[in-house]
Amino acid sequence: MQFVNEYRQKLVSADVAAKAVKSGDWVDYGQFVCQTQVVDEALAKRKDELQDVKIRATTRTTPLAVIQADPHQEVFTYNNFHYSGYDRKLQDQGSAFFIPIFYHEKPGYYKNFLDVDVAILAVTPMDDFGYFNFSTSVATSRAIVEKAKIVILEVNPNLPRVMGGNNETVHISEIDYIVEANWAVPEIPNALPSKEDEQIASLIIPEIRNGSCIQLGIGGMPNAVGSLIAKSDLKDLGVHTEMFVDAFVDMYEAGN
Repeated sequence: MQFVNEYRQKLVSADVAAKAVKSGDWVDYGQFVCQTQVVDEALAKRKDELQDVKIRATTRTTPLAVIQADPHQEVFTYNNFHYSGYDRKLQDQGSAFFIPIFYHEKPGYYKNFLDVDVAILAVTPMDDFGYFNFSTSVATSRAIVEKAKIVILEVNPNLPRVMGGNNETVHISEIDYIVEANWAVPEIPNALPSKEDEQIASLIIPEIRNGSCIQLGIGGMPNAVGSLIAKSDLKDLGVHTEMFVDAFVDMYEAGN
């Protein structure tokens, strides 16, 4: 009951939460599919009230309301650590700036160098112990929360809870505002392999041995490799990857 009462006290509308952003702030939107949508829309409506708001994100998968409201970045300056296809289009039109990094060092950048005035992160609903889960986008979320002066959580029941035992949660006592949302989790279309992809994949498969550790990215080539592995007799394969793509599901269901 203690956490339920605290939840109610911190629950606000997206418009109220967006008012936490001030002119000159650095605002973090989080990573990949677990990025704000409703608070982003509310912040976009404040374009005429603000100046020099700097936004950071990683691999945006849905349109940014702040950019739609301010395509020339007169108020909102959008910076991204790792471009998606959408981010590249923003770059081409002059609406995004790329931050070059070694991705594994990102938590250290926050700890040692970066300022975060407001963090707005999408999370799963709270559990019985007062914890929200960062879902599929855990990489830097903990570091962002620990550096942020103000933390806003966009709670979405559609996000899956992802276990791990290391920095995948934030407690209600650590956050300032809660906004409830219900948007669908974004998906990247699954690219079908070309004939060339399949031919190259056929050369890769004989080089894989039982017990190998597999890393596959996004695209036709990784899907072709994963498909052939799923049809093979390979077994005891492990996975070490920053992305868990469709091909891994095929390999798992096939028993590889």
